Amino acid sequence: MTALVRAELRKVLSTRLWWGLLIGALAFSALQSGVTAAFSGMEAGPVQPALPGLDTAEAVRSVYPLSMVTGTYMFALVLGITGMTGEYRYQTITSTFLVSPRRARVVVAKVLAHALVGAGFAVAGLLTVLVVGGTVMSLRGHGLGLDAERLWPTMGLAVLAVATWTVVGIGVGTLIRSQIVAIVLALLFTFLIEPLVSLAAAAAGLDQVARWLPGNASSALMAPGDTMLDYLDWWAGGLVLLGYGLVLAGLGVVLSVRRDVS
Repeated sequence: MTALVRAELRKVLSTRLWWGLLIGALAFSALQSGVTAAFSGMEAGPVQPALPGLDTAEAVRSVYPLSMVTGTYMFALVLGITGMTGEYRYQTITSTFLVSPRRARVVVAKVLAHALVGAGFAVAGLLTVLVVGGTVMSLRGHGLGLDAERLWPTMGLAVLAVATWTVVGIGVGTLIRSQIVAIVLALLFTFLIEPLVSLAAAAAGLDQVARWLPGNASSALMAPGDTMLDYLDWWAGGLVLLGYGLVLAGLGVVLSVRRDVS
């Protein structure tokens, strides 16, 4: 298994896609962090509610780990999807399964390898938001806020959240062979369908249903101890998000055993 994981890591890092996604993740994280730091504490407008001031732990967590996850998770999702669908797109899946005929082991190796790369994305994103967000906070006359309540545990959970989104991506890519279709459907669900379902569930008084959706599970993982929002417990949110990826990957493995891969 160790050899398989190393092989999958070489596959990821030998292409130009991973650093292209990394650059996008860092750019979005920096933008999100800078904007959050710049507008935190501003008076509410006709559309935008007032954001917590930078002297609060909530605002500091928004500037750092929450901004990183917001800017990075979509790229981690795509990284996971392409890690599996790329094998089908470039017809390398046949040789991969010939080298390791036990297909479930291949998927597990991909999950582990891509989760490691996703965690690397998260760490790089945290360093970026610390520089960008910290600079904006300093320019506004505030300290860096590195001693804010629950900041460091939330950073650790942020790394876990991004790594878990890559697992979800592997699951989607294992189930849906077409790279374009998988990416479009995943992003469409994440940015449109799930928010609409959450709003509809809230309007119908079904908040207990909406909290099990993957995006809300991810938010639960990032908001430990926040009793104002109807999220799962942080650990339950992490398990639910991971479960989505593993169930999708499991279904993909079952289907791949029964269908031709060439």
